[in-house]
Amino acid sequence: MPDDLYTERDNKPINRGGFELNRVLVVMPFAEELEDEYQSICDQCERLGLHPHRIDANAASDNLLREMTKDIERAEFIIYDLSHESANVYYQLGYAHGVGNEAFDILLISKEGVRPHFDIRPLRVHYYQDLTELQHIISLNLKQMIQMTR
Repeated sequence: MPDDLYTERDNKPINRGGFELNRVLVVMPFAEELEDEYQSICDQCERLGLHPHRIDANAASDNLLREMTKDIERAEFIIYDLSHESANVYYQLGYAHGVGNEAFDILLISKEGVRPHFDIRPLRVHYYQDLTELQHIISLNLKQMIQMTR
């Protein structure tokens, strides 16, 4: 990937404390078999008055890297599902940390039995076995994140 993708004016971090209140970015692989997990996350977000979003919902045909960086910088909270060891998910998590997201801005989740990659292991990952447990984790943690950051 050419270096100019990272140096264009539009790709420089814009998150200097600004974000869209109640916007939750959900980062996970785009796969039909994960729709139940995604819908469960969305349902819990909406119950708390939050607006979940995933990059594949964007209507524009912009450069994906540019869209991804803007979405990360605009989100108040970001949920990363590490269950499928997706390089894209890990890449976006690294970017989120790089632009200054703190511990209570990011929620890491994973299906039980998946071991995070080496550089993520020191971080708290919340493991779920089924959709009911996933919903509980999302609800409980987002409530706490709201309390800690507002």
